[in-house]
Amino acid sequence: MNLIFICADTFRADYLGCYGNGEIQTPNLDRLANDGVVFESVYAEGLPTINARRVYMTGRHLFPKWEAREHKGDHLSWQPGWHALDEEDVTLAEVLQQAGYTTAFVTDVYHMFKPTGNFHRGFDSWQWIRGQEQDRYLTGPQEDVNFKPYVRDGAYQRRRFQGLEQYLLNVGRRKSEEDYFAAQVMRTAADWVSDNLSNQPFFMWVDCFDPHEPWDPPKEFADMYMPGYTGREPIVGAKTVDELPPEEFERTKALYAGEVTFVDKWIGHLLDRLDSSGLMDDTIIAFTSDHGTLLGEGGLIHKSHYMLIRPEVRLPFIVRHPGKQFAGKRVSSLVHAPDFMPTFLRLLGVDVPERVTGKDIWPLVAADAGLIHDEIVTAYGYYASIRNSEWNYIIRYAENDRAPEMPSRLYNLKTDPDEAEDVAPAHPEVAEELDTRLQKYIDDGGLL
Repeated sequence: MNLIFICADTFRADYLGCYGNGEIQTPNLDRLANDGVVFESVYAEGLPTINARRVYMTGRHLFPKWEAREHKGDHLSWQPGWHALDEEDVTLAEVLQQAGYTTAFVTDVYHMFKPTGNFHRGFDSWQWIRGQEQDRYLTGPQEDVNFKPYVRDGAYQRRRFQGLEQYLLNVGRRKSEEDYFAAQVMRTAADWVSDNLSNQPFFMWVDCFDPHEPWDPPKEFADMYMPGYTGREPIVGAKTVDELPPEEFERTKALYAGEVTFVDKWIGHLLDRLDSSGLMDDTIIAFTSDHGTLLGEGGLIHKSHYMLIRPEVRLPFIVRHPGKQFAGKRVSSLVHAPDFMPTFLRLLGVDVPERVTGKDIWPLVAADAGLIHDEIVTAYGYYASIRNSEWNYIIRYAENDRAPEMPSRLYNLKTDPDEAEDVAPAHPEVAEELDTRLQKYIDDGGLL
């Protein structure tokens, strides 16, 4: 069988129809879900962008053995786990390449192609769509950069070739919907499929940076969720709700929703190409994200190191098996991001490398196994959480100047599934028990 793994950055699971959202339009991913298996309780292991992809590529837990390796020119490399693959890592692409698969990588996630990255390792073909976010793609013409549609006067400090200026330079030549990044990624992936029908079995990793900010879909997609808006488009910048007038905060949410629907539309383009090419009965198709984001939770916008609550760390995970085997199945048991790689290899009948620490979760589907995990640990920067079916407990596990000192927090998932109310003062015995377990996990070097 072939394998296609689709990752869309910063995609909240609860913005999908198949995860219960009745307002956001995601017909193509919902179609994939109807034909496949929906895992309802999947959580990240290491955040953010690069860390999550290292977990997916290696099937290996990062925390707590990760380390910070600061590199010149990469202002994000202060974060533990944000660095290239190690020589001893064995990736999904390398394993399948060795097993005789043609391997391909199509992405616009520029972080993976920085000088300190080597995430194309193991792929016979890789195609990088340039220009996302602060990718140093274009330097002019600067006179064409117009900030007025996006920020209030005096609200943005211009920094040459950084932030919003770099992004606007990169996208200044867009002429149609097909020129937006999600469309470019999915069109490139679809064309690769058409060109490689004779190169089966194949494994293609399709990695789309949207709906990561800047939240900048074609205007009609945002207008689907806030029609008639004529104000500024707050595509970047604000980190808290209080920084924005109420109307601009509502527009921020509409922009994100528009991004989600736009990404879904172009994933549909890839799925249609697979269908028209006769590959749906020979190909495993999986969809996920690296993490979610905050859209007002805790008064915040965008992901945050110290939150680690459901809207940020829960992942969509849909797996369509060829021939619609197990179509419509839903799995509520806890699943962890390192489990993806060993599960794919098991489905393909390929041996799992010894370095993999994730678990095959397919028995939850095929054999109705009860539990693979009783609890899981997620980490981002210098914060970590331990989660089970009833509680989520979050701490700052190490002191660092970049990690604001926040009190430990406890959320009751039975009564507060969105994790909005800290109940640590009301349940000190639960907090103490989970703190002990999390500290032991860290001291033991991981793996519950």
